[in-house]
Order: sequence, then C-alpha cells, then structure tokens
Amino acid sequence: MNNKGLFPPLTQNYAQQERLVGFEIEFAGLTIQDSTKLLQQLYSGTIQVHNAQQWSLVNSKLGTFNIELDAQFLKNLARKSNENMKQEKIDIEGYLGKTISYVLQNVVPLEIITPPVAISQIEALNPIIDELRKNKAKDTHASLLAAFGLHINPDVPKLDSTTILSYLQAYILLNDWLREVIKVDLTRHISPYIDEYPEGYALEILNPSYKPSLSGLIDDYLSYNPSRNRSLDMLPLFAYIDEKKVRSRVNFTLIKPRPTFHYRLPNTNLGSESWDLIVEWKRWNTVEKLAANEGLRIQLSDAYLKQKQNKSLFMQTNTWLNYITPYVKEL
Repeated sequence: MNNKGLFPPLTQNYAQQERLVGFEIEFAGLTIQDSTKLLQQLYSGTIQVHNAQQWSLVNSKLGTFNIELDAQFLKNLARKSNENMKQEKIDIEGYLGKTISYVLQNVVPLEIITPPVAISQIEALNPIIDELRKNKAKDTHASLLAAFGLHINPDVPKLDSTTILSYLQAYILLNDWLREVIKVDLTRHISPYIDEYPEGYALEILNPSYKPSLSGLIDDYLSYNPSRNRSLDMLPLFAYIDEKKVRSRVNFTLIKPRPTFHYRLPNTNLGSESWDLIVEWKRWNTVEKLAANEGLRIQLSDAYLKQKQNKSLFMQTNTWLNYITPYVKEL
C-alpha cells in the first residue's frame, strides 16, 4: 500500500491516544444475512441477530461490525415485530416489514458500520469493498432513487474551539474541490442529505475576527445548521461536548453523540475498480492538512471572502474551484 497522503498532521486524538477512524458503507442488492456472512468470512467473529433489520458481527479480528437496513421506520417495525412474537400476538408489523423490505430492496440501503480502526489499518477494511463488488452489490449509481454514500468518522484531535473551527474553515474552503474530485452523484447532490453550509455561516466563520468560545461555536453552528443533513455533520461531535444544548435545539432522534467528525460527502462507488476506502480517506486528509496549516487557511479565507464580495466575479462558473485547486496540489 502507498502510504503517501495517508497520515494527517495530527495523529493523536483529544485523549492523546492514536486517532481512529470508522466507516459507514451504504449499498443495496444483498440481503442483510449475506452481507453479515460476507464480513464473517473476512474477519471471523460471531453473528448476532437483533431483529430483521439489525445484525452484528462481534469478536471479529477488527472488533464489532453493525449491519443495518438504513430505514428508521423499518427498524421500528422490526423492533415491534420482536415484541409481538415474544408476547404471542399477531405479527402484523412483521409481515409488513417483510413486504416493505422486499419492495424497497433496491432503494433503502444496507449499511455496514465498521469498528473504528487505526489509520494504518484502513487497508484492512478494503476487502469489504472487494467482496461487495464481487457479489454485485449496488452502489450510488445503480438507481435514480439511490442516494447511497460512504461516511467517514475520524476522531477529533482536540475538543477546543480553535481546533474544531480550523476544520470547519478548511472544509468550507475545500468543499467545491471535494465535490468536483468525488463527482458527487446527481441523486445525492439533489437529496437533502449532503447540503452545503449556508453562505451566511461560511462568511461568518471565515471572517478573521471570528474567534468564538466553544459554547459560542456550538451556538452559531446550531443557529445556521439545525439539521443532520450536512456533508460535514458536526451534530454528533457537538452533542458529545454539550448534549443538553444540542438536544434542546434540534431533532435528536438519530444523533449519536461521539467525539468524531461525521463526513458524509462521498459516493459509494463500487462500479469503479480503482475506488476504495483509502481513496476517500486521502481526499478527506486534504481537509486535515489545511486545518493544520493556519497560514494558508488564513490566506485562502481572505481570498474566499474577497471573491464573495465581488458578485460579478463569483458568478463565473468554477471561479473558486479554479483558484483553490493549485493550492490543494501543494498540501
């Protein structure tokens, strides 16, 4: 494996331990049973069935994998179905869940949630991609209704305002480049799941005078982004830092507090033989590098704000993308 571009400038997490990263891989076309057995063949371990829509592989070589049918209403149906069977009630929910599962097999994604691994171990997860490809799993491009994606959840290096802000700034500056290099699928582009940050938020946090406290940073984020539907979703991290505040401001149902970033932009690109987890991690690592480069980040923020002020210039297609691309190559 070529390690060039693999390791970020900051290799320890907020607890001064080696940073870990987890992945969520969305796809369709395989059953949850076949998907879990595929993982077991790769990593050994014991299969646990929680219900028809939620399985796990525990005690594997890498840790615990969770495999889920990613539809909240199907999870609720399955949970209720288990309750019915235990209580010997007529299992209407179970029949309904099976019917819906069949009908939506090619629309509602299955999701493999990997255990967090060291960055040096990401390569050990790549056989999952190979096996999904061999087993004809369907990716983002398989359907006009499929908005399947790959989510990356890296540990945050620190929990202070300055560090977290540096990542938000770097991500905004690199957003156009990331969308271009990833070639975000139209289905995902028009879906609400990976919305960009509002322009007003970008202008506020790129301003050199913006130096909030951690509490203020969270408040401002929630004011502009009261939703999980961002390509870099900060709600899990901010809920980990101050769950009470986040819970009081947004729908908390699907938020899982954890000290990680929740990067949701990439497609699941199984149709490309050259695509894998390392490819997308290295793209994310560009954000890591710019976040750690304060001088360049300040320079690019200034240029971004000036271009935004010059509306006629900014209306030209790809103006910012063309400007920032040479800098990306130097990171």
